[in-house]
Amino acid sequence: MSAALKTAVALQGRVDGDAIFLRPLSSEDVNATYLRWLTDPQTNQFMETRHRPQTMQTICEFVARVNARDDEFLFGICLKKDGRHIGNIKVGPVKQNHSVADVSLFIGERDCWGHGLATDAIRAVSRFAFTSMNVDKLNAVAYAANRGSIGAFLRAGYVQEGLRRKHYILDGRPADVAELGLCAEDVKS
Repeated sequence: MSAALKTAVALQGRVDGDAIFLRPLSSEDVNATYLRWLTDPQTNQFMETRHRPQTMQTICEFVARVNARDDEFLFGICLKKDGRHIGNIKVGPVKQNHSVADVSLFIGERDCWGHGLATDAIRAVSRFAFTSMNVDKLNAVAYAANRGSIGAFLRAGYVQEGLRRKHYILDGRPADVAELGLCAEDVKS
């Protein structure tokens, strides 16, 4: 993926889903709400960011670092009805030699949980990755206990491709991690 493509997406401004739209995330999005999401134990219980203190500075550094890369896109997930920023989704890094990229997301606003918005965001970013990033396969991982995230990916068309047994530590104990994937040809058929 080129810097020109990243610029084109920024100029386009958004990727539409059914009830949400994705827009490039910027340092202007780093605010008290974003910090609240990353420091809330219920919201971050399955996020790797929970392992280190989060501050406005660490979040700004993360957003700047991802936005400086040519092989990753970081989007804010926003509601179409009012434009409210409710979470984030990232695609990348892209492994160009293999035409593969990772997808990760979170919905930070609890009142938006359980309404299919994560599934909508996953579908939108997947279409974007397949049509604009020259990617043939997308991967995601989720703690096996994270039924909400796994369900969102499955409803978006991903399939569970594997299970990494006792791969990470969750609540002080070894935890399984589900591997999910979606191929471009699966979407076209």
